[in-house]
Amino acid sequence: MNDLQTELNGVLQFAKAIEQARGIMLTAPWYAFSPNPEQELAAAEKQLKHQIAAALDEGFVVHDPLHPEFRVMNQHNQYGLYNPDNKYFAATIASDGIYIIRGKKGTSASLEIQVGAGNPGYNENLTSPITVDQIDGEKLNLRSDDTFELYISREKPEGAENWLKNYKDDFEANSVLIRESFMDWDKEKGGTWYIERVDTVGRPNANLTPTLLNDQYARASKYLINATKGWVKFVDRLRANLASDYLSQPRPTQDGSGLPGQWNAAGFFVMGPDDAIMITVSKSKAKYQSIQIGDFWFNALDFCQRQTSLTAAQAQLNANNEYRFVISAKDPGVTNWLDSCGTQNVFVFMRWQGLPEGEEPSTIHAKKATLSELRECLSDEPFFGPKKRKAQLAARKQSALTKPRGFRNI
Repeated sequence: MNDLQTELNGVLQFAKAIEQARGIMLTAPWYAFSPNPEQELAAAEKQLKHQIAAALDEGFVVHDPLHPEFRVMNQHNQYGLYNPDNKYFAATIASDGIYIIRGKKGTSASLEIQVGAGNPGYNENLTSPITVDQIDGEKLNLRSDDTFELYISREKPEGAENWLKNYKDDFEANSVLIRESFMDWDKEKGGTWYIERVDTVGRPNANLTPTLLNDQYARASKYLINATKGWVKFVDRLRANLASDYLSQPRPTQDGSGLPGQWNAAGFFVMGPDDAIMITVSKSKAKYQSIQIGDFWFNALDFCQRQTSLTAAQAQLNANNEYRFVISAKDPGVTNWLDSCGTQNVFVFMRWQGLPEGEEPSTIHAKKATLSELRECLSDEPFFGPKKRKAQLAARKQSALTKPRGFRNI
């Protein structure tokens, strides 16, 4: 077999993996019983697109722990319910290496750096990265210009001011994740950082060959199949455990899964074109508090062109120091409207990060009714008309695309 055929095998392998992944998506246990299969299909295809993009990054960007590179995750290559308030940076490491992250801390409401065991997302067995070690941005030792160096290794290097270990019990770390959470898209600034392995600094990486390319496609293919199987299981479990038209009360993240120290609340609502959900929650002392809606494939809805999420800094408080959100397909004429984008199965997710020690989020009140019925409860809300909405959405698009995650100062 010549080199060209070897290279082609990798491409064909990934093409077959896409077909297999699509088949897994479209044979999801709930798909055949969906009252709206057309919308279900569109949501499945969107999730598949995200998984494909993530798989290619896994195969080609973060494949080499000898020459690590941060993969920037965004709404286009992030699996699952991508948080529009976050910037994510992920890299692959090896437990026998010594790594340095050199960075400059920004002004985000929350910054967390985690070292984990396991690949991002879920695999077929529904395991995701287990947190091996982590550090909160406020605990970083910074220089006068807010720059820092953070070591990741088995033993703490002499003189290291910031250090994370790369093993815990039987878990050997193979990934690092930086998560910035922004409360105010316009005022807060993101940080900058890069990662390098100490013993390979200055050493070139391997030359590109058909064999190497084939290996990268093979890694991407394996990731795609495992992630798709795991994702369907995850969503199926989610659907089984969440009662329809119910929003849970806040609960802490379970140990070893997700962001330690985060509280969240989740709910699932079946929405007709004239239905609406009103959610009331008090303002907390958390460094970061937000609400977001998606579909029941755990896809985030468009947050650039539409208002499908709000942070505590973006939302309007009422006279009782509460946030009152309304989720509906039709504009209810209130500031804190969350646009369901016509989604029939609406998933609601709320987050709290950086709560003072010993404090918990307040009780959440959720009510589902027709929009006309809810208007009686909204009589004290000032009317938010079409002109104001147009200006609000225009400002949101500019902030979403230019401030925390893109070009600045334009």
